[in-house]
Amino acid sequence: MNEKKRKVLKLIGKTVIFSFAGFGVIFILILLGVLSLMSPKSKLSAVPSSAILTLDLNSAYAEVRQDDLFAEFTNQSVYSVFDLTRAISAAAGDNRVKALSATLNQTSLSFAQIEDLAQALAYFKAQGKKTYLFSNGLGDFGQGSKEYALATLFDEIWMQPNTDIGMTGVDIEVPFFKKIFDKIGVTPEFYTRYEYKTAVSSLLNADFTPTYKEELEKLGGGLFDELVEMMAKNRAQSPDEIKKMIDDAPVFASMALEKGLIDRIGYLYQMKQAVQKETDAEFYDVSDYMAHISDGTDQNLPQIAFLVLEGMIESGESSNNPLNDAVIGSQTVLNQIEELKNIKNLKALVLRINSPGGSYAASDEIRAALIDLKNSKNIPIVVSMSTYAASGGYFISLAGDYIFADAATITGSIGVLGGKFVLKGLMDKLDINFGEIKFGQNAGILSTNHQFSEPERQVFEKSLDMVYQDFTTKVSEARGIDMKKMDEIARGRVFIGREAQKLNLVDEIGGLTSAIGKAKTLAGIDEGQKFNLNYYPRRETFQEKLTKFVESGGNLPMMKVLSGFEEIKAIERLKHDAILPPMVVKM
Repeated sequence: MNEKKRKVLKLIGKTVIFSFAGFGVIFILILLGVLSLMSPKSKLSAVPSSAILTLDLNSAYAEVRQDDLFAEFTNQSVYSVFDLTRAISAAAGDNRVKALSATLNQTSLSFAQIEDLAQALAYFKAQGKKTYLFSNGLGDFGQGSKEYALATLFDEIWMQPNTDIGMTGVDIEVPFFKKIFDKIGVTPEFYTRYEYKTAVSSLLNADFTPTYKEELEKLGGGLFDELVEMMAKNRAQSPDEIKKMIDDAPVFASMALEKGLIDRIGYLYQMKQAVQKETDAEFYDVSDYMAHISDGTDQNLPQIAFLVLEGMIESGESSNNPLNDAVIGSQTVLNQIEELKNIKNLKALVLRINSPGGSYAASDEIRAALIDLKNSKNIPIVVSMSTYAASGGYFISLAGDYIFADAATITGSIGVLGGKFVLKGLMDKLDINFGEIKFGQNAGILSTNHQFSEPERQVFEKSLDMVYQDFTTKVSEARGIDMKKMDEIARGRVFIGREAQKLNLVDEIGGLTSAIGKAKTLAGIDEGQKFNLNYYPRRETFQEKLTKFVESGGNLPMMKVLSGFEEIKAIERLKHDAILPPMVVKM
């Protein structure tokens, strides 16, 4: 084939490729146009002059607003927990809103987030407005304890006939992988600081160690007590009565009515008729109501920034979509902090944290950048802990001048771990042999083909000691706790919020509303004075979303089948991780 023909074929090939790419972009734009016409926002209606706010508590609310191109077309709300609590608080002072009506079967909200919602609902009711809740079954014949606790926040609970309340208590499940690792020839070689840092216990053991069991029994017992207290207080029952009902659960609707756990038995349409008759108002969806609430754009007003950090903490870029686990990327957060420095009239930052931890280095990087923001702008930082603010998540919170935790927040876990998986046994089973030539005593320290040599282990253990010393020293300095006391409360121990307050790891029990109020006070913003709230991560423009979509190759989140390989690569690297154990808490 001569050169001329080759160039012609190459040109034809490029034309075909670019044509397909062009058609792909056109198809995406057409699809997005159709989706935008279907979007609920395009059908947004005005708030009625007399409205009953309706709330579906079965919808999934994350801490971070869902803001990708397809966010509105998943089963997760595009709005956040903050947006939900703010809407209820705003509706409390809105003369058009007469009552609130909710439906609930199973909720994605954690118990700590329910405690956040409790503050907003209490404020709503304090304005003389009534709240109603309907359910055709709380939980799935069990594991409905947090659902019932949430239901008790409402004035009137309705249940459909022949349904039940699954208030069966608290169950914590932990997987243990040692036996399967032994079978396939994989040896996890991890070290921790110290005995209560149990995140790798699932890898190293076939069952609970005494310290691991002790910690989880304490954690579960604390959560159980908080659940019982909320139920008993809100339904005017004694804690012993509630515990008896939990042991007898699931509780059928007829028995629940007899015992005073609910108020009415009926169908949803019957509750709606009763609420409308009582209020003489029409139903209006809370999502539409939230769409009317703006973060504010008047730059001349005092500004409070509201930064949400949700997910595992890692270096690099953040990731947040409804179908994958959220990641707090240190580089993304540092960029956001730089943006905050450019806000005119910035008076305070509210930092919302929902993280079980992650990379120690990335956590420290974010903590240091927050302190730099605080010093350069001369502003207070108020931390609001959500479900988790543990280990690396707690480390970041040390940048705060004042820390709020919900009573059921899981925090602490001041410790560190690190190590690697040794695959030599698996390679032997597969008849694969690795030769090794190295220059330098510890050149092979990251190799998965052999365990740490004694010199390598000593170096690794020393590095863990240094990180642990750094972690505990910074906690000691930030919280005014002497080092002797630090040894008693650190070593990887985990606490719920109420216990953490007693140990001075946090300042006060409270949620989002409390944190924003404290930020206003510390910023010198008077009661009743207007201010703007700057929410971060900020909403991306359509062009930014489209650019990100095209750069990703147009892949939807659910098509990222091979994303797990990144986790495999990460675990092979030498990392100092500050993270909670892989436990599943069911309520």
